[in-house]
Amino acid sequence: MWEDSSYCWVVLCKNRWSHFRETLFNSHRIPLGETDAVTPLPALEGPFSVQCDVCGRKYLYKPSDVRKFEQELPESFTPHPLFRPGGERRRSGRSLRGAALVVSGDSAETGAFSEETLAISANAHGALVVLSSKVALGQTLVLKNPRTNREIQGRVVDLVGPSGQGSAQVGVEFAQPAPDFLPVESRIGAKFRKKPKLGVA
Repeated sequence: MWEDSSYCWVVLCKNRWSHFRETLFNSHRIPLGETDAVTPLPALEGPFSVQCDVCGRKYLYKPSDVRKFEQELPESFTPHPLFRPGGERRRSGRSLRGAALVVSGDSAETGAFSEETLAISANAHGALVVLSSKVALGQTLVLKNPRTNREIQGRVVDLVGPSGQGSAQVGVEFAQPAPDFLPVESRIGAKFRKKPKLGVA
């Protein structure tokens, strides 16, 4: 079973001197909120203020300063007000069990391809799929749900891998939001539904 990666939005602390000893070659990343491989950046209107979780200094950041980074967040993490769950973010949640897909496009190595695969994570905005065909960031792909024969175009926005046997996990952002393209909610409900306790008075 493929594991779902954890992502978050971050900015780099501008107080680099304070973090120099801890991160000699990299600036300190300030986590803003949880996301996934395909969800686009929330709509941000102009500069916004962020306080560093380590040095405590507060600076203004532009939307273009925000980056997506793969890392786990502690349970005690409090998201930035502009990046709190709800609203446009993760409207349809994520799918973790895998849904069958047929992905078509042009490979840099073999030309046109059509590959039967799985979506290992999905929401209304896109999907994380497993591909053995080599694709590039920004490339357009066509995803087909074989159960409904519905097709949708998407753009490669992330490459995670290779993840084994020459395959890679590819983040695809849909051209238009499609909350009903994959049966996300039903599979999430089955995964997280609590089982009744037996033998308890």
